[in-house]
Amino acid sequence: MFIAAGTVLSLSSCTSTPTAQTAAPATQPMWVVSWGAGSENSLASAANPGGSEQSFRFIVLPTTDGTQERVHFSNRLSKGPVTIGAARLAAAVNVGPAIDPARDVALTFDGSPSVTLAAGQEVVSDPVNITYKFGEKLAVSMYLKGTFAPLTQHTSEVQTNFENASGGGNATADTSGASMGTTMTDWLMVNGIDVYGSYQGTVAIFGSSSVDGHGSGDGNTNSYPVANVAVPGQDNDRPSDWLARQLRAAGYQMGVLNAGAIGDPAGEDGTTAAGNSIAGIDRMQHDVLQQAGIKTVIIYFGGIDLRSDCKLATDIEPSLTNMVQQAQAAGVRTILATLPPSEYCQGASASLIPSSGNPYAGDVNPGPENSGSTQRRALNDWIRTSGAALPGVVAIADFDKALADPAHPDFMIPNLNSGDNFHPNGAGYGVQSSSIPLDKILGQ
Repeated sequence: MFIAAGTVLSLSSCTSTPTAQTAAPATQPMWVVSWGAGSENSLASAANPGGSEQSFRFIVLPTTDGTQERVHFSNRLSKGPVTIGAARLAAAVNVGPAIDPARDVALTFDGSPSVTLAAGQEVVSDPVNITYKFGEKLAVSMYLKGTFAPLTQHTSEVQTNFENASGGGNATADTSGASMGTTMTDWLMVNGIDVYGSYQGTVAIFGSSSVDGHGSGDGNTNSYPVANVAVPGQDNDRPSDWLARQLRAAGYQMGVLNAGAIGDPAGEDGTTAAGNSIAGIDRMQHDVLQQAGIKTVIIYFGGIDLRSDCKLATDIEPSLTNMVQQAQAAGVRTILATLPPSEYCQGASASLIPSSGNPYAGDVNPGPENSGSTQRRALNDWIRTSGAALPGVVAIADFDKALADPAHPDFMIPNLNSGDNFHPNGAGYGVQSSSIPLDKILGQ
């Protein structure tokens, strides 16, 4: 799909449908992932300093409707034990911390309202029954008993969450949310919601910040190099949100797992050593293949390796091959995604890095091209040929073709660029998602 520079994108144009010859496979009773956010780290921050006797309310946007749920909590990357003194699942109301009292239930863990997680431990709640429709948000409320260190967390790119003050006690039953007046931008400990019902399985989209949805809250009223700004309340345009809507419009009943992590490289390198996230090849098993109902994974890696670490395409190809092989061994189908423009190498000559004075520096037109973009082209060529031929790869999602600006092929279409010259905006993620061949996700 080509969108001319300055064109306002119609969101309805981002719906992809299967080919007419392919019917969606029948549903069957199963658990699938309705929402997920993999553990990134337990680094101390303003949003995650540790505390004592404190309650949190985390808002999530499921990718399915549902009637029966279970909630995952993780202490996997923390340094000490944590006690969940109480937890609840509810339907969220509007955009604040309020919840629907008619759809609010206590969570238990093997029948107990409380559970202590040792360092490195994860737990899944007993199933509960809340009926919600596709498009409604859910709220997970959690009270941590006693003192706790910085928690296992995932940065919430666009969703606002809520907490009371350290020492504020158990406020999980506060349906108005009035006692949780402090906002935060992390999901702490909560890292997944599964639903049970008649579905076809789960598809995961796996990668770094461009999977996590960085910039998805930005509008497309401006065009690169003019920065776009965040649109208040635009919290449903992450790649997983777009894919969920497109699957549903095409007649599928599938969960979509967002397995993105900020700063995540395909393979181990200096970025991983800095503690930003676990490399993709090491996250594959836990964050994707061990999740409920997984049928297919869309692998979208390499941007961090090229942009931040100035790796060569040949350095990344073995990591992508490794991920495909892991999926193949687990009986999971793979769709490989090409890398869109702007994966430039920050270590290149200053004259080849975009600046306010020369926003298209390093583009192949007119050249010389930034070395990171040269490697991106080489990696994309490999994905379209050798990668596509790997056992278990059923299709290519050509994100590069969908987003490249014909006038500046190393850059995204201007009004689909969030403004940082690396991530799409909300509409851009929709165009990107439209290049995923839906009929290949489950096959015949």
